Amino acid sequence: MRDETRQVEDETVKWAMSDVAPMSDEAFERGRAALLARMDAEESGKVVALAPRRRRRIPVVAAAAAMVVIAGAALLAPSLMSRDNGPGVGSAAAADLLNRAANLTGDAKLQPGQYLHVLQNSRWSMTEYHHRWMYLQDVKLQVWIPADRKGTWVYRHDAVGDRQWLIGSAADLPDDLKPPVASDGEYTSAGGPALHDEINPSFRDPSPEYLATLPLDPRELYRKLRAEVGGDEGLVLLRMVNDGLDTGVYPAEVRSAVYKALSNLPKLEVVDRASVIDGRTGTALGVTENETTEQLVIDQTTGEYLGSRTVLAKDAWGLKQGQVIGTTSVTTKVVAGIGLAS
Repeated sequence: MRDETRQVEDETVKWAMSDVAPMSDEAFERGRAALLARMDAEESGKVVALAPRRRRRIPVVAAAAAMVVIAGAALLAPSLMSRDNGPGVGSAAAADLLNRAANLTGDAKLQPGQYLHVLQNSRWSMTEYHHRWMYLQDVKLQVWIPADRKGTWVYRHDAVGDRQWLIGSAADLPDDLKPPVASDGEYTSAGGPALHDEINPSFRDPSPEYLATLPLDPRELYRKLRAEVGGDEGLVLLRMVNDGLDTGVYPAEVRSAVYKALSNLPKLEVVDRASVIDGRTGTALGVTENETTEQLVIDQTTGEYLGSRTVLAKDAWGLKQGQVIGTTSVTTKVVAGIGLAS
């Protein structure tokens, strides 16, 4: 059981500790030890408290059964175009695609008084570590970012629709389970999400100051991304990049550098015609570890970041290989005021 769930343990601790930037090895090991202690206790019939950690986009919830929250959807993954990668480098096909996309990125131009409207649609899958149950929940997040990014940002989030069950039913849920989104609502923030959350800015939660300090040299940027995930060069690093790009705040020159930096990611796969939750189709680049593949989806013709997906790389937990258990889509538009979407 321990070997089968090692990936989930490690990734969940890194997500849960994501408001400490960068994560130290000591902090990671403390969190991992606490998680393993809880799992051992559950297997013996005991319950050990796992302290909840707040995360702005995908919270980790503490309940009687420890939980994993993934942005997810019941879609099917298309066939792989390239999985023949050398050690320590992404595939030539992935590098070529990323470099071409990097040369196509562009920015929307805002005039004083205008806002950048960022729409993020997600379908989260909720499960506990032994995967005895799993359901999907749609979530809609909208952000209105002022032309002066140090001004007031407006956020609106909504849980959409009913739970969609993949494993088990509502009868399998623990009595004290908390939902991934506490309630629908709206809040404001001066200067962006990192300042609102009162956490250290990071690639997942960038402040204007953080954006200004990012290196544009792809090799230097790749080293910085690796440092923020404790040296990881796989699925966890790509998931962090997806979380950051989901915010919609990265300017074109940084997105271009990110694409080029990702060409250094080992074992990078290219997938043809991958659909994100809003139905748009692009090309996905992904990394597979154990049961899952994390994918970044881009439009090859425009260089636009469309969203992300997490796909089962093999049959697992009673679900079939190719099922997407995590997806987001992101669109940005210039609008004349708060509350407008076009």
